[in-house]
Amino acid sequence: MASGLVDIGIALVVIVLIAAMVVILHRRAPQQAEDGPENEAYRAYTREFDCILTAASVPTSLLEISPDGKKGYLEKDDRQWHLQIERAEGNYDRLGDLGPLEAHEGGELCDAAVLLMVDQSGSMRGEPMAWVAAGVRRLSEELGRRGASVAVVGYTTAGWHGGLTRRKWLDEGKPPRPGRLCALLHILYQPFDSGALDTNDWRQMLNPDVLRENVDGEALEWGVDQLKSRLERRRILLVVSDGAPVDDSTLMANGPSYMHRHFLQVRDAILEAKELELLAIGADFRVSEFYTVSRDAVDAGTLVEAGLELVTTR
Repeated sequence: MASGLVDIGIALVVIVLIAAMVVILHRRAPQQAEDGPENEAYRAYTREFDCILTAASVPTSLLEISPDGKKGYLEKDDRQWHLQIERAEGNYDRLGDLGPLEAHEGGELCDAAVLLMVDQSGSMRGEPMAWVAAGVRRLSEELGRRGASVAVVGYTTAGWHGGLTRRKWLDEGKPPRPGRLCALLHILYQPFDSGALDTNDWRQMLNPDVLRENVDGEALEWGVDQLKSRLERRRILLVVSDGAPVDDSTLMANGPSYMHRHFLQVRDAILEAKELELLAIGADFRVSEFYTVSRDAVDAGTLVEAGLELVTTR
């Protein structure tokens, strides 16, 4: 009898300890802020750490623009990068050689500037980025053959978990509703008027350390700025994306709809202005709920087909 009471007592102590630990962990876990009012203005906590890199500067600059290296978030060697390059080159080679153009195709895009803007979020890691990079490379070549001026860029963030921007916010006492809490990173793989996409620059797109978060609203604004100076009659912003905008640090501090609402505001402003064409390709994801004119792709070949259909049938 005494032994049974001891066992019951031990069991009760264990239950109490577990309950106490659950309460402690719950209190320590960061709580997501609620959404603000519909008319809440979008803002960035700071733009101090936002950066634009050329493709060639990516490997050396990643250590400088974020604390990821110190936190162990960067790859310790290039093995994963080389594997991605092999995957992407295999996908590209399977597309085959470019065939001859029909007579009407040779100069059909001679008055078009096309900015291919690639979502480089963490969800693209592995095979998705390998076939997207292959398809974007071939699409840029095909658009160029048809006379278009083409640029290829990527958008991501400079660091996981907010990077230096969130660190600054923490150091300054975590003021509430801070706005965007990550540092933006845009990468120029093929600037306008630079000729074809350089193979070495293209390989930088496959660096696993580039793939972090995605702030699509501001990416669209940046893409529009890149196209403003173009003199071509058609200015086309063609986005390749696999989902909605996500940055955990920003969403935790501002509410779950904060980034999506801004994206919709930017998208609608672009469509209303009618100064350029906004098109999108979903990378194994249906993007029609985000973009009015879009197609979906599941591999490099369908990405090329989707891009050509979007650009040449307008």
